[in-house]
Amino acid sequence: MKCGNCSATLRYDIAGYALVCDYCGAVRRLHRPEEGTVIGEFDFEAALRGSNSGWGITGRRVTCKSCGAQLLYEHDRMSGMCPYCGSAVILTAEDSDCGVAPNAIIPFTLTQEQVTEKFYRWNRFAFWAPEKFRRGKVLSELTPLYIPYWVFEADAVTTYSGRFGHTTGSGDSQKTDWYQSTGIAEKHISEYHVCGSRKFFSDKMLNSVVSFNKSELLPYTPETLSGMTAELYTIGVGEAWDYAGKYGLRNEIMESARANEHADYYANLYYSTEYHNVKFRYVLVPVYLAGCRYGGKTYNVVASGTNGRGNCTRPISIAKIIAAPLLFIAYFALGFIFRLGAWYIQLGIMLPFILVGLFVFLFMGAFRKQRIQEARDREQYYSQK
Repeated sequence: MKCGNCSATLRYDIAGYALVCDYCGAVRRLHRPEEGTVIGEFDFEAALRGSNSGWGITGRRVTCKSCGAQLLYEHDRMSGMCPYCGSAVILTAEDSDCGVAPNAIIPFTLTQEQVTEKFYRWNRFAFWAPEKFRRGKVLSELTPLYIPYWVFEADAVTTYSGRFGHTTGSGDSQKTDWYQSTGIAEKHISEYHVCGSRKFFSDKMLNSVVSFNKSELLPYTPETLSGMTAELYTIGVGEAWDYAGKYGLRNEIMESARANEHADYYANLYYSTEYHNVKFRYVLVPVYLAGCRYGGKTYNVVASGTNGRGNCTRPISIAKIIAAPLLFIAYFALGFIFRLGAWYIQLGIMLPFILVGLFVFLFMGAFRKQRIQEARDREQYYSQK
C-alpha cells in the first residue's frame, strides 16, 4: 500500500501491528487479530448522493401487493404481471423515485426460445422425475427480468494470529507440522457481488446461474432496458457491503492469511481486517423466471439470460424410488429360484454401474454439444457488436 503523505510504499510492522513509512515516518496503527474488527474506508452515503439517480427512461415504480416485490415498468404500460408470484399489478399514473440508477448492465443475449430448448434438453436427464414431467411440455412462459447486484472491489489488509500446518511426504509417510504464527496479509478483492434483491439474496438457485464476466458488462444505457422489467434494489449498498465485509469475504480473508504463510492448512485463526479503496458498481443482471405446473404444484425455474446456466426444482416420482430397489431384489430372486449361476449374480452386481456409466456418457455428450453451441452463439453475438 502507498503512504498517504508521500506516496512511498508502506512497510508492514508485524510486531507493532502497524503500517510504517520509512521515508516520512508516518505510522498507521492496525487492529489486533483478537479484536475481530472489520472496517471499511468508504462513505457510502456520500457516494450515493453523488451517483446518478436518473434511469434515462420514463418509468413507474410499482410494489406488488401480493409478494412485496418492487419493480420498474415503462411509463406507457398500464398493467403487468409480477414475475415472482404471477399476480396482476395495476400501474398508477404517478412516477416515483427509483433510487440510484445502475451504472452497468449485462444485456440479454439468449432468447426465450433458446432457454426453453435448453430446459427440455436437460430435463430429459431428470431420471427420478415423473415421466410426464420429464418428457412433457411443462414449462410456462419465461419472463425476462433484470435483477440488481452490487459488485465490490477493495484492498484488504488483515492482521492475523493462528495455527498453520505444512504437509510433507505422501501416503503412509504423510504428516502435517503445525506452528503458531502472527502476521499481516494483503489481498485485492475483485468483483465480489452481493444480490441487491431481498427476495433473491439467499436464493441458491439464482446465485448458481448468474455470472459477472467482465467482457459481458456494458455501461448502462436506457436502450438496453427498453421493453424489459427491472427489479429495484431492496438491499442498499451500505447493507450489502456490511454483509460482504463481515461474512461474505470471510473465506477469502482467511485464505489470504494461509497464502501469506505458504501453509497448507490453518486452524484457530483470529483476524482483523481493514478495507481500503472500496469501489462499487450497481449492475443489472439478466435472468429468466418461469414455473412448471405439475400435480397441482408449481416448480420454480430460473435461467441466466446470457451464459446458458439454469436451475429448477422438480417433482420426485415415488413410484420410481420404490420400483428401483424392488427390481434389483427381484433380479437376484429370479437368479436364486432358477439357479442361473454365478455369472448372473455378477452381471446383477455390475448392472447399476453399467447404467450409471451409460447415463454419464449420454450426459457428457449432451453437455459437450451445448458448450459447442454456446461457443458458436457467443462468436455470432460478438461478431455483430
